[in-house]
Amino acid sequence: MKIVPVRENRSFLRAYKKGKKYAGKYVIAYALKTSREYPCRLGLTVTKKRGGAVVRSRVRRILRAAWCEALSTKRAEPGFDVILVARDSAVTAKSTDIAPELSRALSYLGVTL
Repeated sequence: MKIVPVRENRSFLRAYKKGKKYAGKYVIAYALKTSREYPCRLGLTVTKKRGGAVVRSRVRRILRAAWCEALSTKRAEPGFDVILVARDSAVTAKSTDIAPELSRALSYLGVTL
């Protein structure tokens, strides 16, 4: 499964301001419906408070794996920007721990069918 990234800062800021929010144990998820016909896009935020570069990269890899696992059984609607912000507990978590929470978040936010 190909992950389409959110790269523009304005897209992140728009999702934070106008998007729907779900706060869980491992991540805070924001979702914003856009007028695009593109597939669902994923943006990841892991701040320096979580650790050094190696730790932040590991957390991003784990979040991407959890995203793929959460969408393995469901299909994401096109035209959504989903931003995941890692919490402290995500640093020590596995992707198998995060995937069920992420699946609940995507259902709550209306991203998955």
